[in-house]
Amino acid sequence: MTAPLPQVATRRATRADAPTIVALIDLYVESGTLLPRSVDFVAERAHDFVVAVEGGRITGCVHLDEYAPSLAEVRSLAVALDRHGRGIGRALVGALETLARAREYTTIFAVSNDGEFFNRLGRERSAVSRFKGVYAKDLLPSAAHR
Repeated sequence: MTAPLPQVATRRATRADAPTIVALIDLYVESGTLLPRSVDFVAERAHDFVVAVEGGRITGCVHLDEYAPSLAEVRSLAVALDRHGRGIGRALVGALETLARAREYTTIFAVSNDGEFFNRLGRERSAVSRFKGVYAKDLLPSAAHR
């Protein structure tokens, strides 16, 4: 029996978090997993980023990018290499879904080559190319929006 994963603390990013967020994203740029982002880009859009924090250290990040008025994309999902397997990615996507609901998006999606991760989150793959898939989720209105 595996032990349950600890609770992961997440919060909205601030402009001051931008250099750390860029460093996390850069861990995945060379492999082609993520696109590079500049500190200025992240700082200007800090209100669209969520970070995971452990002991005062930012250990993961994710970006909610509006694609259309009712559609948003999960972008720049990155977790520190020494923190994989601890539920940080799952917690970040969950926090991003909460933010997307608050902004009244009806669907969020991710373009990714990590199908296993998104399948574990209950996303189904729609083929976009032979290299990457689109993993979407329709967001039901929360009780506050009914």
